[in-house]
Amino acid sequence: MTQRLPAVKVQDVSADNAPEVSVRATSTLLLYFEHRFGAERLARVWREHAFSLGLDYMRQPTNYVSLRFLERVAAALREDSGDSRFMREAGLFTASPQALGFVFYMLRAFGSPKACYKQTIDFSPSYNRVGAFAVDLLEHKRLKLSYRSSTPEQNRNICELRMGQFASFPTIWGLAPAEVRETECQVLGGQACRYHLTWTDPPTLWGHYLGLLLGMVSGLLATHLGWGDALFSVASLGMGGFALGGWLDRWRELKRKDELLAAQAQANMGSLRELQQRYDEVFGSNVALEDRVIARTRELSEANAKLEAALVKQREQDRLKTEFFDNVSHELRTPLTLILLSLDALQKEPESLPTVVRQHLVTLDRSTQRLLRLIDNLLNLAQLEAGKVRLRYQPLELHAFLSSQLLPFRTVAEKQGLTLSLEGGPVSPVHADAERIEGVFHNLVSNALKFTPAGGSIAVRLREDDTDVHVEVVDTGQGMAPADLAVIFDRFAQADTTGTRRFGGSGIGLALVKETLALHSGGIEVSSTPGQGSSFRVRLPKGTRHLREDLRERRATDLPTRRERRSSGRFATVLAATVAGAQRPTEPQDHTRADSKAPRILVVEDDAEIRAFIADILAPSYRVLEAANGEEGVRRAMEERPDLVVSDVMMPVQSGLNLLVQLRAHAQTVDMPVILLTARQEVSAKVEALGAGANDYLGKPFSPRELLARVETQLRLREAAVRAAENERLAAIGLLTSGFAHEVRNPLNGLMNALIPLKEVMQGKQTGGDPNLGTAMLEVMEECGQRIRHLAESLLSFVRTAEKPVAVRLDAALDSSLSVLGWRIPPAVVVERAYQCAEPIWGDPGTLNQVWLNLLDNALRAVGDAGRVLVETAQQGDEALVTIEDTGVGIRPEDLEKLFQPFFSTRAAGEGTGLGLALSRRIILQHGGRIHITSQLEKGTRVEVRLPMRPAHAEPLASTPTAGASRGRWPRRIG
Repeated sequence: MTQRLPAVKVQDVSADNAPEVSVRATSTLLLYFEHRFGAERLARVWREHAFSLGLDYMRQPTNYVSLRFLERVAAALREDSGDSRFMREAGLFTASPQALGFVFYMLRAFGSPKACYKQTIDFSPSYNRVGAFAVDLLEHKRLKLSYRSSTPEQNRNICELRMGQFASFPTIWGLAPAEVRETECQVLGGQACRYHLTWTDPPTLWGHYLGLLLGMVSGLLATHLGWGDALFSVASLGMGGFALGGWLDRWRELKRKDELLAAQAQANMGSLRELQQRYDEVFGSNVALEDRVIARTRELSEANAKLEAALVKQREQDRLKTEFFDNVSHELRTPLTLILLSLDALQKEPESLPTVVRQHLVTLDRSTQRLLRLIDNLLNLAQLEAGKVRLRYQPLELHAFLSSQLLPFRTVAEKQGLTLSLEGGPVSPVHADAERIEGVFHNLVSNALKFTPAGGSIAVRLREDDTDVHVEVVDTGQGMAPADLAVIFDRFAQADTTGTRRFGGSGIGLALVKETLALHSGGIEVSSTPGQGSSFRVRLPKGTRHLREDLRERRATDLPTRRERRSSGRFATVLAATVAGAQRPTEPQDHTRADSKAPRILVVEDDAEIRAFIADILAPSYRVLEAANGEEGVRRAMEERPDLVVSDVMMPVQSGLNLLVQLRAHAQTVDMPVILLTARQEVSAKVEALGAGANDYLGKPFSPRELLARVETQLRLREAAVRAAENERLAAIGLLTSGFAHEVRNPLNGLMNALIPLKEVMQGKQTGGDPNLGTAMLEVMEECGQRIRHLAESLLSFVRTAEKPVAVRLDAALDSSLSVLGWRIPPAVVVERAYQCAEPIWGDPGTLNQVWLNLLDNALRAVGDAGRVLVETAQQGDEALVTIEDTGVGIRPEDLEKLFQPFFSTRAAGEGTGLGLALSRRIILQHGGRIHITSQLEKGTRVEVRLPMRPAHAEPLASTPTAGASRGRWPRRIG
């Protein structure tokens, strides 16, 4: 009796819910684990192993799982149980009432172990599609079978579970589990898993035979007593006993079945109660679900009402915004018109005005025209938003139309060294609003001029087909990235939004172009290659079918005002200034009208007119240097070392923020004051600038007096910081001289004491004395003089500064500092030295000695009258590490982050300037190093200084330190 394997080949790797093994065959595994350890622990194991199929899925008898998933579950449960026999015991749980339910009592009443084994094997294909059983022998109390899986099992967990399940069947009738002996295992390399089962059947009925025996014995006894014929008595009583025994057997069997049926009825009642309980739970869940649905429906209705109200409010806000733009645009045009009229009046007689005034008038005229153009665009945008756009349709022959419109652009192109051409002949007229179509091509050609470098070309090409007229504007400019092409026609979108964007703009020009063409039932497409140029293709329909009566302008007369203005000489002048100014700023010029001793200020601004305006404001009081972008600004700051930098934020090549970061990263400009100028007024922009290390932030537009006041404030703060730093340096020199005076006192006393006897010897006042006394006194004086000279040379070398980096031996420098402070070291203070950096570093010995003196003085003050100070040096790669550690009072955690702030001190008032660590940090940064302090209160402080073994640059080192510190990333000037 052999079951065939499924026809479909099962792969080793399959989805977890592959139809391989029914959950009915594996439910015992989960039931036993839950019965033994509880449902909560089972759920925890399921969560920890993140099984892809949930427990609810495993409890649905119609579901299937893959063999690999079953093996992972078995391994996880066995591991969590900690029981090596867990799988066998889980299999034995298969024949329990908890696992079989009602079937348990049916099998016990009407079945047998042999029948149970046979049915299980016959139905195995319905719950196992990866393996098949083959029965070699099935007889009374014995079974031989084999199991072969098309997907080899990876371990013996499933084997153990299977053997436990087969062993469990006799327990249904209250018998001992079957004995299962495994003769071959597929997991261990066999062809199949082979099992030999033996079991004990339920006891047979003995009533018939016992009754027959008793009847025959009674017959013999009756014959012996003479109560009848022997044969008749034995036969009749034997048959009677046999019948009585059979009746007794049937009565016992009926009683057993009654007990089983009673147990089954009891189980059914339990199941009924459980079903009733589940029904109540489901009913309660349905009621709760209905309540939640009602509540959710109410919430959705309220949310929908809120959304509708918000939509109405948003539409009202959009309407008010559109009206606001419309009104503001019109209101702005009135004062701008007055400004333009006033400029016209002033420029009618330019010879009567000073040259400076004429230059300012030209700048004012250009800026006003640019502002007017922006307002026109905003007004058009507001009209489009409000649906108030009206078109004055008229036939336009685009070749003649563009020929006249390109005249001012040709003038600009020639000045920029560009070629502007119109290609193609006359085309069929299109019906369009001439003023708005003019705006379309004005925008496209202006952009081409703006983004095309000198030597490039711009071509406007015309052609037509059966339905449309096509105009293509092609340039050889810088092109656009593919990601930008998808957004350039969106309102307020720009291809370059970084802080280094080269060209200005509002981001509404191309949006107006697209929407204007859409009103004419036309369209626009773009293609571009970075570094090679761009192509904008405009399409306008022929004929009159596209005309919209709802958009037609009803005015009776033509108003050519705007076209006349754009065709005038002023428009060409403004256009040339706008495009050329955006593309190539005027070369920066330095201004030296102020006194030669006046502070020098570097102005970094890409807009030539604003740069010249700022320079004119500063030139009377300061010497002004100029730079056109951040990269040039960094170069000039490094070369010229100005006293202050005024920089724009958004500039080509390199932004003002990048300039600031580079200045703060360089040792020679780390504390150079920087004032940033920008049109961005939001708080986040100010926080970003100040966080990067800016000393001040000034928004555009600004007044000249405000700029002058802020510049003067920063210069005064810098001067105050320099004075404070000088005071700190003088305090250090005072400490040196105090130590020098203390050290020189002993040899000086010896010198003076030797002079008196020597003088007496030389004057002959001593008679009969030692003739060698004079020589001895001279030797004493020479020794004292040598000691004084050594002390003087040590002091000079300690404070000497170098113009360029020189070799500095750290051990000698630290010993020199300790020698200077030696007279202040109490007897109970132990100074330990561990020098392991034999190679010298490169730097300024004078400024570095100031650092060591400050750090060692702090350590000695911290330990007081008794303690330990450890001074170590080491070489770690390309860095030298100097560590000064003390066992002093330590520093409070809240004070650690303030240590490098200028004027902050943990000492009592009057005992220090609070600049020592700030200046030390600046000196270390000047040398390309870094300093770090850690401390524990009442345990001590550790200072680590890391310096490069080789100088990062060969520039002169500053001999006069200035104050600079910061809690953030870059040291900042005081204030």
